Amino acid sequence: MKKRGFAQIVIFLICGGTNALAQSMGQGLVDSLKQVTNQLSDAKKLQGWHYSGITNITFSQVGLLNWTAGGNSSTSIIGLGMYKAQYLHDNVTWNSYLELGYGLSKIGDVEFRKSDDRIILVSQAGIAARQMMSYSLLVDFRTQFTNGRNYVAAFDSTLGDYPLTSTFLAPAFLTTALGVEIKPLKGLSLLFAPLTGRTTIVANQLLSEQGAYNVVKGNTIQSFLGSLINAQFSDEIVEHVQLNSRLNLFSPFSSPTLMVISMENLLSMKVNSFIKVTLSLDAFYDDRIIIKRADGTSGPSAQLKNTFGVGFGYTF
Repeated sequence: MKKRGFAQIVIFLICGGTNALAQSMGQGLVDSLKQVTNQLSDAKKLQGWHYSGITNITFSQVGLLNWTAGGNSSTSIIGLGMYKAQYLHDNVTWNSYLELGYGLSKIGDVEFRKSDDRIILVSQAGIAARQMMSYSLLVDFRTQFTNGRNYVAAFDSTLGDYPLTSTFLAPAFLTTALGVEIKPLKGLSLLFAPLTGRTTIVANQLLSEQGAYNVVKGNTIQSFLGSLINAQFSDEIVEHVQLNSRLNLFSPFSSPTLMVISMENLLSMKVNSFIKVTLSLDAFYDDRIIIKRADGTSGPSAQLKNTFGVGFGYTF
């Protein structure tokens, strides 16, 4: 009887332990299935097209009357729009980015003059090769809306205006690059394109005849073949503060040391649902483009532009 009772106890413990182990394994399997289901659900949500963007309009005004401290009355208005379209299906991605900017300013009795003017369209398609790497094709197009003039130069009485320096499609820059994209960190992507074509367009007869923007005099197109490194960063660095940065380094095969460098940075800070603060810094350098510098000399030079504004903004 004692042996029988002891055997019953042993059998009870074994059965109980086995049942507990089975329940534990079963619960673990359920949790794993839930996790996989959630991941598949999240991945499914990311499939297809997704759109986002920000529109910001900034207005500022200073009025002076009999102001003994001196100064000039001024008025300024700047509009900036940045829009994204992102597509994902399995291992195929297609991201497009459009940036539009235009600004006018008036100081004293001088007429309104342009303070900002940009059209930037970047479209990139990729096929995933590994977890953080994909084969990619990049198309980058840049131009402006209206005429740009050199207000430092002498007034041209014949034309009744200051000398023309740029206009729509003069210049325009088209870059097409084929390479490998790597995403080592969240929000950061690096494109290495050993085969890249860069075309400068000057679709204005006056500027074309001047040989502006390194285009042969009388021609409207100048093309180069080379390599490109493109770096992009887009993320919310702190709460309600979004940073978008893009850097292009193009090196032509004909003269690898004479690189073309362009960089755009936009910092957007959300005060509330409608009030936005924006700060942008753009830089451009091309050793082949001759510029009339502020000191009166001519030659290649870094081009810099920054804007700061507080105004009405809409984000979607």
